[in-house]
Amino acid sequence: MLKLIRQEWQLLLFAFLMTFWSSPGQTFFISLFSGEIRTDLNLSDGEFGGIYSLATLLSAIIMVWSGTLVDRVDLKQFSIATVLGLGIGCGLMSISNGIASLFIGIFMLRQMGQGLMFITSTTAVVRYLDSDKGKSTALAGMGYAVSEAIMPIFIVALILWSGWRTSWQVSAILLITFMVPSIIYLLRNHDQRHQHYLDQVLREQTTSISNQRKRQWTRAEVIRDKYFYLFAPGLMSQPLMFTGFIFHQVHLVESKGWLLTAWASLFIVYALVSVATKFITGFWVDRLGAIRLVSWVSIPMAFGLIILSLSSNLFWGGVFLVLTGITVGFQSTVSAPFWAEMYGSKHLGSIKSLGAAIMVFCTAISPFLFGWLIDRGLSIESLAMASAGYIFITSSLAYYAYRLLTGERGFI
Repeated sequence: MLKLIRQEWQLLLFAFLMTFWSSPGQTFFISLFSGEIRTDLNLSDGEFGGIYSLATLLSAIIMVWSGTLVDRVDLKQFSIATVLGLGIGCGLMSISNGIASLFIGIFMLRQMGQGLMFITSTTAVVRYLDSDKGKSTALAGMGYAVSEAIMPIFIVALILWSGWRTSWQVSAILLITFMVPSIIYLLRNHDQRHQHYLDQVLREQTTSISNQRKRQWTRAEVIRDKYFYLFAPGLMSQPLMFTGFIFHQVHLVESKGWLLTAWASLFIVYALVSVATKFITGFWVDRLGAIRLVSWVSIPMAFGLIILSLSSNLFWGGVFLVLTGITVGFQSTVSAPFWAEMYGSKHLGSIKSLGAAIMVFCTAISPFLFGWLIDRGLSIESLAMASAGYIFITSSLAYYAYRLLTGERGFI
């Protein structure tokens, strides 16, 4: 690990920062403003969830195309454009005064932050650091964990001090002034790295044409592969369920009788657990392979949801976050290497954009669905138990797919 950091610190730091500063487009960040936004714009939980879901759904549709650009556009230029787009989204949120402006602001946040910044970060480390893709993905994913630990407390304090609109403006200024110079500096020698990668892919295709593992799948071929549909639900169950609960975390906290500040402080523990899990999983991915691990990714969160449904004590709320942190660390480290192991890295951006679009689609459904169910009186406890059942089903499907794949393609 230390050798990898010494040799590749620039690319790893770039990926870390892209993941960290994707936070304004992440559900945990946006949901911290939900109470103020709903009050200011006179929206119910279901109405706000519906706007959020529609904007996220549009983001998922466009991401099928926009995510492919990381395969065709210079990495430095693409990254800067994405950061500027996220900054614009923050600015639009700060001036939202109706449904239309709120919709556009959320769309920009989700497209640039949740979507393209994440795709750019994970594609870069998996593509260019293939032999250490597990550990590299874990290190890059630490940015997301660190932001989850720091941002909730910072944003809650900033909202209390300056209001929710000013908080979005501060976020935009910090994002752009820090990230643009960082990208220019950290990717200053990227052209040579990319050319070396292209030469390596050409050698592998020349010498390993018959090797199934070395095959460089196109996205069209992936769509026709039955295993894509068997593994994808297991990979997507964590973002689907976690987004639903975190988006409505203000309602969760109120229904449990907890203080929002106390709940926000628990995210430090959640983030620490997530970071530790990323490191462990990174070694497992490099040793065992990501395909083998997919079926186990969301199981800890399932048990956390069961605990959440059975208790209203804040301590057990912390246990839920700890178990969820394990799943988030697990999923974020396994996901990108999984696509590379299954389908190669040459068209990884295009393939990951498909996976990311499905993930974003899942995160579009859950806020609306959970909000709709909450508006109709369904309890958080019932939602948690049903979500746990869904996770067990999709995890079993992924395990079945792995057993089939073991015999068909020789994975071990």
